Amino acid sequence: MLPKVPSCSECNNTKSKIELYLLSVLPFGATHANAQKALSIDVRKRLSKNWKLHRKIADEHGYTYFPGSSGILEKRMTVKYDNNKLHEFIRFVGCALMWFHWGKYLPIDCGLKVFTPSPKGLEFVNKLFHLKSTLRIDTQLGDGTVRYKGVMSETDDNLSVWAVQLLGGVTISDSNQENVFRNSFVAMITGNKKFIDNLQIEGAT
Repeated sequence: MLPKVPSCSECNNTKSKIELYLLSVLPFGATHANAQKALSIDVRKRLSKNWKLHRKIADEHGYTYFPGSSGILEKRMTVKYDNNKLHEFIRFVGCALMWFHWGKYLPIDCGLKVFTPSPKGLEFVNKLFHLKSTLRIDTQLGDGTVRYKGVMSETDDNLSVWAVQLLGGVTISDSNQENVFRNSFVAMITGNKKFIDNLQIEGAT
């Protein structure tokens, strides 16, 4: 069962639009076992109702070579997508999960940072998950379609750490393919605004 939380109509509409976009784009790079089915049925159906996005994907897609699991270069189709939309979506998700699991609202004056961590960024995020707290969750939905884990301080409602993986993880890269992220997930860190503003995570995007 998908988590449900109270939301204003403006936030709910914004989140729904972003979700529709991501469900139309992310399956192209997803590693989940059902990704191919999602592309051939669900994505095709969504794009048939959104010709603007359909045309954008068609015009901007391309092909490149990525190292496969055996190290041999494999030809793959590439699709451009808006990373900011993914991060904004995870911002909605992270805040909602705090309320769903622990009945806590993120304070208005709290800072937050959402990013797709590089391998070096992963090390930093993993250390943060060692926070001493009983407020922690690690679960999956829809046979691994969505996986997430989170931990929140018991004494500071500002402080929490989240990691969310969609569709079994997505292979993404920058335009020059200098940074390739496989089975990627998105992290969200909340905390004191000054702490978040000064937070620097090497290799994070």
